[in-house]
Amino acid sequence: MDTHGVNTSETTYLATFEVSGWEGTPYSVSGTNSDLSEVQTTKDFSGQIEGVSYGRLLMAGNAIGAGYVGSEVFVGAVGDRTGSFVFQHWGLAEGAAAASSGNIIPGSGTGELADLTGHLTIWQEADGTHRLKLQAQQR
Repeated sequence: MDTHGVNTSETTYLATFEVSGWEGTPYSVSGTNSDLSEVQTTKDFSGQIEGVSYGRLLMAGNAIGAGYVGSEVFVGAVGDRTGSFVFQHWGLAEGAAAASSGNIIPGSGTGELADLTGHLTIWQEADGTHRLKLQAQQR
């Protein structure tokens, strides 16, 4: 049960994904020392999460580090349930060290994913494989 007395269960889902679409539009702000861009993405997920996401990222990077914030709409299946949801995520990198995480927007789900919430972690393996771990709760 959660803190409101509602029955919930937490399940961890793992997936890999490929970035199948990446269209960046650079922009500049006077007085900054970072490369700035807005990027539209498409990602194809496989594993315990199957489907496609369509996202928008705001990115900034310079010689020392980089960061981004993003929102994506996912359409597909999580486990054996289908529908869609929106998730937001963010990340920072400094040299080889990088961290990225986010959350499903509460109330954004549709279909069998209507009551899905959760936290996600995103990373890239040394071989270039992109991975996502979703720790999800469904009421």
